[in-house]
Amino acid sequence: MRAGWLGSLASIVALAVAADAGARRFQMSGSWEVRHGVVFQPLQFQTGMFSQLMTMGVGTPNGPVLGMGGVTATGSAPATLRVPAHRFGGAYSARVPLPGTTLVQITTMIGADGPVAAAELAPGGGPGSFTWCPGDPDCTLASSLFGAGTRGGRVVYGAGANQFGGVMQMLLSGRGVNSFLFDADPFRVGHVDFGQPGTQVTGGSYASMLTVFQPRGFVTQPLIPPTPNGLVTAPGPRMTTMFGTSYNPTAPIFYFPTIANSPMGMPAGQFTTQTGFAFTTGTVLVQQHTYSGPDTFTLVGSDMRTALGAGNITLVSGGLARRNTLAGESRYPMFGRIRMSFAPPIPSMSPGGLAAAAALMLLAVAYTLRRRWVRGGAT
Repeated sequence: MRAGWLGSLASIVALAVAADAGARRFQMSGSWEVRHGVVFQPLQFQTGMFSQLMTMGVGTPNGPVLGMGGVTATGSAPATLRVPAHRFGGAYSARVPLPGTTLVQITTMIGADGPVAAAELAPGGGPGSFTWCPGDPDCTLASSLFGAGTRGGRVVYGAGANQFGGVMQMLLSGRGVNSFLFDADPFRVGHVDFGQPGTQVTGGSYASMLTVFQPRGFVTQPLIPPTPNGLVTAPGPRMTTMFGTSYNPTAPIFYFPTIANSPMGMPAGQFTTQTGFAFTTGTVLVQQHTYSGPDTFTLVGSDMRTALGAGNITLVSGGLARRNTLAGESRYPMFGRIRMSFAPPIPSMSPGGLAAAAALMLLAVAYTLRRRWVRGGAT
């Protein structure tokens, strides 16, 4: 009977060790970049001049959103990744003057958090190869121009090796403000919000759509002159409809006209509809032709990991956005890019390891009791 009991404990150890061998835990470090049209969010570009907003981000004034923490890999060649929630995040703010243009400055106050729920990236889990156009998802309208008519652009995905990828929702919250010259004498500045509150659609499922409503803009009269480089540090009181200020109000606060109402009834000065797609290690091409800024992004993912999951991986995603403002409609491309590096597995006591250790302890106790029983019987 004792032999059978000891044999059962040995079987428990073997099963626990076998179950634990299938999952490997790595220490991840990485970065996440988000670009909507001419700007990265959080802001990162070379200088404060508007012409430089269209360059690739170089980490000024903010860098990319950094990531770190444990990630689990299962399977092999390529290993499936399970990324727990909240591995990328931080708070980012910036105020950048834009001298020499009608814009005065750009201000951002953004929080980043992702993924907002645990994500699985796996072979066969990423999007396949496809071409998508707004207003014509299959891009079948006969035309020599990819963005003709209601389409306005296209998103082209090329599946990577093993069609690796999947849904990983990355969240930006907060707001940004574009400030522009409203009146030179007295010096008054208009302020119009922009931002992406809510889950980003790039990284979501196929043709995931999100509409963001922004409040109406307003005008302030700075009481402190701008800094030598043109930065407004104290916006001052708001302008009223009679062109006074809210410090001595004789009329209601002035707002720019309403062009829509949000589902919650908020008067909106602009709204933006975004359509995006999942992450892939393949290629992503995003084009549009109705906006004066950059009109084409091409991104390439990669998977440079070992068969068991150590190494580097880059996942990319793309989409298109349509913004409606008082000045009319404009379209712009957007993309997300996540880079992750995985160090060798972290030595740790996993649930399987704990079960094996407990079984070994029971074996040791049983062996000790048996020796005492044998000795006691001998005397």
